[in-house]
Amino acid sequence: MKLKQFSALEVVDYEDEVAHYSIHSHTYYEIVYIHSGTGTHMLNGRKIDYGAGDVYLISPADLHSFEPAVATHFTIVKFTPDFITMHSSFNGDLKILDRIKQLMHHAWVKENKIQVIAPYDQIMKRTMTNLAESYLAKRPVNETWFYQQFLSLIELCKMSTDHSKMKYSQAVETDHLIDYVHENIYRPELLKIENIARRFHISESYFSNFFKKIYGQSFRSYCNAYKLALIETRLSSSKNPVKKIAKEFGFHDSSHFYHYYKSLRGESPDQYRKRNLNK
Repeated sequence: MKLKQFSALEVVDYEDEVAHYSIHSHTYYEIVYIHSGTGTHMLNGRKIDYGAGDVYLISPADLHSFEPAVATHFTIVKFTPDFITMHSSFNGDLKILDRIKQLMHHAWVKENKIQVIAPYDQIMKRTMTNLAESYLAKRPVNETWFYQQFLSLIELCKMSTDHSKMKYSQAVETDHLIDYVHENIYRPELLKIENIARRFHISESYFSNFFKKIYGQSFRSYCNAYKLALIETRLSSSKNPVKKIAKEFGFHDSSHFYHYYKSLRGESPDQYRKRNLNK
């Protein structure tokens, strides 16, 4: 079963002792907060016990269901990328959307719950309560304030995810390496092997073999694939000039950007955009 949502954002808040859905996916993202209660969360084939204060991040690619053992109070924020980019408070920086997608699709959150440490656990609880009460209120809500509350929630989730990974995984440094690459894809100088080797305390001579062993492809291939995916998202979903996109990704001039793109794709950015813009 795949649930659909056509609005950019919805917030649901309820308490129940029975499951509302069997295993399902959906066309939107979800941030699920457990106020109280216990039970089991089936997430991508894994059985995870849940309790008060736990947070789950669910993407459209995930399969899940909640099976309460006792009455459980949920707040669920359901959103699509349009909520971020089409909101009147959006400043035009698509890197915000990139970071949110990176968080929601992170491999770790597809198999684990997020546990929020003090004092951020109380901030998380208040933020989810604020969003639910504001959304469900019959009186008008300040849209800018609501948008900022949502972005604060995302930052709390990112920070708490990093802490939870450190608590449950001894291999956290490899995850941090990928996070570092994603966060700095717009700054090529920080992705030079000598800089990364220094940052993660790995010898330059060993780094390339280390990366390929862990991720199954060369470091340069991974960076190019990730950068191209972001660039093509820009080309197909925005009308920003190619010159502006090139500058965003650290290219000094458009000619260098055109050469880079064509060498990897066999066509120009303009040709790709013509075929795919708002497809």
